[in-house]
Amino acid sequence: MRIGESRHKAKNEIREERKAQGKDLSAVNIRVDTIHSMNTYKTYLEHCTHFVEWCISEKGVNKYASLNKIEKYAKEYLAYREEKGLSLYTLKAEKAALGKLYSHEIDYKFKEARTIDKITRSRKDTERQKHFSEERNKDLVNVCRGTGGRREDVSKLTRKDFFTDSKGNLWVKFEQSKGGRDRIAPVLPEYQKLIIEFINTKENNERLFDKIHNAADVHAYRREYAQELYNLVKTDKEKAQEYALKYPTMQNKGYDTYYARGDRETAFRGLKSDIHIVSEALGHTRLSVTVNHYLK
Repeated sequence: MRIGESRHKAKNEIREERKAQGKDLSAVNIRVDTIHSMNTYKTYLEHCTHFVEWCISEKGVNKYASLNKIEKYAKEYLAYREEKGLSLYTLKAEKAALGKLYSHEIDYKFKEARTIDKITRSRKDTERQKHFSEERNKDLVNVCRGTGGRREDVSKLTRKDFFTDSKGNLWVKFEQSKGGRDRIAPVLPEYQKLIIEFINTKENNERLFDKIHNAADVHAYRREYAQELYNLVKTDKEKAQEYALKYPTMQNKGYDTYYARGDRETAFRGLKSDIHIVSEALGHTRLSVTVNHYLK
């Protein structure tokens, strides 16, 4: 438990440790074994409790059994949850919770996942994605995951489109985005260094990418960006205030909480101010679009 401490700092500590040991640093995702948010702790505890209850009721496990003895059922539980048609967002959260419980990633890959309101774009793997290598296109993947840009937005990016504010936050400016709207978006902290290193290899007016592989699911990376940004501003209020200063003040009428109806798995509740930041970064004006298409 490292509640209140920077998760980004913890990841950098791991990167520096790997660097000192001469290990490969090319991996995009760095896993930390600590929990930095009380909300994350409560969510993970709930998911792990459901897993235990399932083991007791469905596998006949004694309620006093060691957690280590039921680890063998983790993959079967995730498969069961997937067969129930839960959203990919929920399935990934459950997998992450079990991974935190057992201090290592659970070796299970989801085949497909049900989505809300028939929104299916970029929520399941497609045949063409099998022909796309994230490793060979890691710079593109980093930029997409770090900025949340649409395919056309990313295709037009140059080095001069990035800038740093007085707090050290890296931003990207998307000119003439969808609907002819210019907008700026914060680069997720964990991708700042990787993106800076990459763009520094380019001239100011040189496009970052000659072309974008047609099998790259840029919209899926955009969803990941939205969810990561939302979790960041939800748990780090200092960072949220820094980001909010760059955007128009939200006209908040009524309650501060946004609630989207749904069943137990698809209902959503969050602060309008947090969703507003994500919406502005994505280039959307309605909070409902951001919640239903990206955060659920």
